[in-house]
Amino acid sequence: ISAGQVGPLELLVIQPTPFCNLDCSYCYLPDRSNKGKMTLETLEKTFNWVFSSGLVRQPFTLLWHAGEPMVLPASFYEQATLALERCNVSAFEVTQAFQTNATLVNDAWCEFIRRRSVQVGISVDGPDFLNDRHRVTRKGGGTLEIVLRGMRMLRDHHIPFDVITVLTSTSLDYPDELFDFYVKHGITSVAFNVEEI
Repeated sequence: ISAGQVGPLELLVIQPTPFCNLDCSYCYLPDRSNKGKMTLETLEKTFNWVFSSGLVRQPFTLLWHAGEPMVLPASFYEQATLALERCNVSAFEVTQAFQTNATLVNDAWCEFIRRRSVQVGISVDGPDFLNDRHRVTRKGGGTLEIVLRGMRMLRDHHIPFDVITVLTSTSLDYPDELFDFYVKHGITSVAFNVEEI
């Protein structure tokens, strides 16, 4: 199969680290305690391959995902962005995006996100009795208040975001509570993932 028979590339998902600072009970990733990270050399080789493959024929999105991408510092992504720009010799528009649990959002992250026009998706499962049932810290504590703090910080920096909610067998019984949660927190764009179990 040649590049002309597939594509064009629309979404490139890169896992910079398998590590996650949370320990969600429904997570499907087997290696989320591994603190290894992708080297910048590997990233540059990846970007070089992508742009020379013939698959890039239009703008696309680069999604940093799986593990928690924000456990690596914003400086890592600044270097990755520079590598991306070096490899993108045809100057296609590339939109970077993060899928994050928002627990590590701080001023430095907000500055990077705004400066680089990064799109943000936040994983949150609704009110505390739903979210904190599965989305827990590594010590088993609830995470909703930390996520809400991250959301407030993004708003304070005028950074829009979308939300992904995992629908579990329990949360299916609480559609009104989910809706009220989104309205209360000004969430206007929600995607749902169905728990694989």
